[in-house]
Amino acid sequence: ASMHLVVVTGSRADYGLLEYPLKLLQTDPFFDLDVWNVWGCGFEPIVNTIVHSERPDLILLLGDRYEIMTTAFIAHLNRIPIAHIAGGDVTEGSYDDAMRDAISRMASIHFVTSTSAMARLTHAGYHNVHLVGNPAIDYIKHMPWRGLRPYERPYVVVSYQAETIDGTDHMDQIMATLPANRLAIFIMPNDDLGSEAIRENIEAYCANHAPDALWFDSLPHAQFLNLLAHCEEFIGNSSSMLYEAPELGIKIRMIGKRQRGRVIPYGDGHASERIVKILKYTQGML
Repeated sequence: ASMHLVVVTGSRADYGLLEYPLKLLQTDPFFDLDVWNVWGCGFEPIVNTIVHSERPDLILLLGDRYEIMTTAFIAHLNRIPIAHIAGGDVTEGSYDDAMRDAISRMASIHFVTSTSAMARLTHAGYHNVHLVGNPAIDYIKHMPWRGLRPYERPYVVVSYQAETIDGTDHMDQIMATLPANRLAIFIMPNDDLGSEAIRENIEAYCANHAPDALWFDSLPHAQFLNLLAHCEEFIGNSSSMLYEAPELGIKIRMIGKRQRGRVIPYGDGHASERIVKILKYTQGML
């Protein structure tokens, strides 16, 4: 027996967290695995495969963004079971909060990252809820991401996303309180409502403060972790402040309310193995 499993990734927001689970799934002969990158190919291949081609046994999704909710909606309409990683989380300052709940409502298997998320889903009446932990920690513990210090100068990293629930923008406050005599390295925000103004603000600031400030549109996951591991402070409202930063032991300065309600998840480095084992166990039960 085998399982035709499709893993869908919508943006860098979920891809980094899926890298280690994907590594295990790709090397396990039980799974006939397809990986679809919405940010690379759009939704047309997903629709064509689900509706017109061989139907997968299961679709595995992570997170709470609109690309993932759209994929879940397509699968749900076509009666294809969904396994969802990181349901039950809370981010009160983001419209992702509602989308995450909507994905959980359509999912058949729930892989949660914390005891509070597990309580939230089970109290809401969901079944097949499994506390697996945080796959982001698996990557940190098992993949060769550590490298040399990327900059000789002391530096801070800034990653600020739009507070999509009400449009609040704290970028001026962040820039006014950046530490003196430190290189400021900005990571551009995800493509959310309000992100364009943040991006323009960062570009203008870096142009006016070169060579003491620079920005990246995004970084490969290993490079991003290495950048964080050597920084003096991580500033902003990225979920990485609660997912990866505690494991790296770095100082953070959380700004605003986008992540309000999110907790530091359970992480012992074996979330991905649990996910793989549970997926095998559920074969034929959905």
